[in-house]
Amino acid sequence: MNRVRRRKIRRRRGIIAAIAAVALLAAFVVPYCAEPGVPVLMYHCVSEEPRNGDANLYVRPEQLEEEFEYLRANGFTTLLAEEYENAYNVHKPVILTFDDGYEDCYTQLFPLLRKYSLKATIFMVSDYIGRDGYLSAAQIREMSQSGLVSVQSHTAHHIDLTGLSPDDLNAELRDSCAAIAKASGKNVTAIAYPGGYFNEEVLRETKRYFTYGYAIDTNKYSKGNHYEISRGGVFRNTTLEAYRRAIETYSESRIVRSWLKIYYKIFD
Repeated sequence: MNRVRRRKIRRRRGIIAAIAAVALLAAFVVPYCAEPGVPVLMYHCVSEEPRNGDANLYVRPEQLEEEFEYLRANGFTTLLAEEYENAYNVHKPVILTFDDGYEDCYTQLFPLLRKYSLKATIFMVSDYIGRDGYLSAAQIREMSQSGLVSVQSHTAHHIDLTGLSPDDLNAELRDSCAAIAKASGKNVTAIAYPGGYFNEEVLRETKRYFTYGYAIDTNKYSKGNHYEISRGGVFRNTTLEAYRRAIETYSESRIVRSWLKIYYKIFD
């Protein structure tokens, strides 16, 4: 075989190898970039007037109703936190979450959920159950039995999990599961990390007790990653237009989501 022919064969093999490498890369990259996100929204209090602390955490009841009207009018399907895996099988999914377990989840949120037939998840701090201004065990049980509300864990004492000893971390997760399950009468399978903080040790222990872990704006939303689920905050100063944009952005594929963020930065 002469030298020219050998070069042609090597070149042909190189081209074939390059095409195969590109095809293999595309098989992973294209689905990754095209995979849709799941909008997960984080609320706290629902009150006409702020009571204490950060006033921006207190969403007005009329504001919340306006947002619920938007979801209903635009055909969104609300899911509970423990139904995250089903989000890829329903039309226009959105997950509504409310942190801490304030009593206004019963007096303000719950009536609106029934009015619009929507679902929401309350991430309850188990040590707050029955305290003044927070949900009672009876209220938790009533809402849980409605099918519209899921009460899940926000730990036992609402402290940064990343700074705890292994024993204290284990107790925060274990005790919250037991107390909330006793109050609601249902299994506890999801957690929202206080402050959104977690590390490898927290993730490792979380997997012992829960199926899903919710954080804050992690920008990780692969359907295979159930322990770093990103949430976008809804606040008192969130306009309906900003709310719509947030849902639109979280709903889009990774690549489209990136372009939307750039677009809104430039043209806002």
